[in-house]
This record gives sequence, C-alpha cells and structure tokens, in this order.
Amino acid sequence: MRLALECRPDLLELVQPFADFDFILAHEVLGNPEYLEFYKESTKEKIVDNSVNELGEPSTLEELGEAFSEVSADYVVSPDWIGDSLRTRNAYLESIKVFGKDKVIGVVQGETYEEAINCLRTYGGIVAVPYDICSKKSDPPWAMGLRRALVVCNIPLDFQIHLLGFTSLDEFIYYENRPNVWSIDTGIPILLGLESKDILDPLSSKEKPTYNLMENKKVTQENWTAICRNIALLRRYLP
Repeated sequence: MRLALECRPDLLELVQPFADFDFILAHEVLGNPEYLEFYKESTKEKIVDNSVNELGEPSTLEELGEAFSEVSADYVVSPDWIGDSLRTRNAYLESIKVFGKDKVIGVVQGETYEEAINCLRTYGGIVAVPYDICSKKSDPPWAMGLRRALVVCNIPLDFQIHLLGFTSLDEFIYYENRPNVWSIDTGIPILLGLESKDILDPLSSKEKPTYNLMENKKVTQENWTAICRNIALLRRYLP
C-alpha cells in the first residue's frame, strides 16, 4: 500500500522524503506560501484534498480548482460531508464537470452501510473512504477501524481505494487480501512522534483532527527519532 504523510509546513522538508506520493490540503495551499512553494516544486504524484477534516467544512469547488492548478495536481478529492451521502454524491457530479472524471476521487459517505455502498453507483474508478465512516467522532478508535473495514471489504475489487487516515493498526489486517486498497494518507506517525509517543500504543481518541494537533509542538532530536521510528513501524503494518 502506498503511503502519504501529512505534516505542518515547517516539517515538509524533513518528513515528505518518506512519502510515496503527495496528499495536499487545499486550504494550506491557498493560505500558506511555504506550503504552496514546497508542493509546487514536488515531482511526486499529487492528490489535493478538500480539507474537510481540518476545517469542518470542505473547500469549495472554486478553492479546490485554484489549489489544483497552483500545484499542478494529478487528482482531487471532491467535497464531502460526514454522514451526508446525497450531498456528497452531488458534489462529486459537480466536480467531474470541473476537473474531468479521471481526475476526481469520490468520497464514500453515509449514515448507514447501505448509504455508503450506494455511493459506488455514482463514482468512477477511484474512491476514498474516511476513517470515521459510519461513526461518531466520540467513538473509540478501534470501533472506527472495524466499521471502516466492513465498508471497505464490501467495495468491489474493480474500485481502487484510498484510505483517508486511520485509527487503529489492527484495521490493516482486513486488507491483506484486498489488492484494491491502494493507498493511505495519515499524520498519526508525525503527531505521535512530536509527542514522543509510539505508534504501537493505541490512540485514545480521534475527536480532534490529527493535522490540527501538530501545531506548536517543538521538534527535538528525541521526537524526530520517534517520528522516523513510527513511520517505519507503520510501513510494516501496511499490506
């Protein structure tokens, strides 16, 4: 499984050499010159994300279009709303009018498993599945992982799947025989490293976005070592 790593702008030069591709937050492209310049210069495959997890609301199509153009992206994650299948599917249809069907990644959303799987009737070949699909932010991370695994394992093999974050390393066991689970983005190894914590220790909560929690955490030799170790350990768990 290919790995993308999310980190705050001042860590990009350190962290991104460990990533297989770029997963780029639209709101940071538009609001942070350092972030924009780094990804403009990157030669890796680029996915622009709608930033809904960080902002609470997705970037608009106009904002996504601007970010997409600025970094010369390959793909864009269309706007999505937690638990709202209809609004999310409609946003996908509007997105393909702007970017073209081959460039748009539709997000699987819904309050129920049936609603989530029904999104596939609308989407093209690449879909993204959030870590909190069919969950509440207050749910324990292990339960979130199990619920997403249930959704992912019911997606036909002819769909290529990108995982939007994760909550539990145990979740990856379910994807060992799912070759269509193609990629993942996460900031967890970086956040835990900045806190001098081990990625093998279970998360206690996912109520707050990982990216937002990185702010103002000082980088030391000790926690940089922890970041590198966490990334290496994560790769051992990925199928």
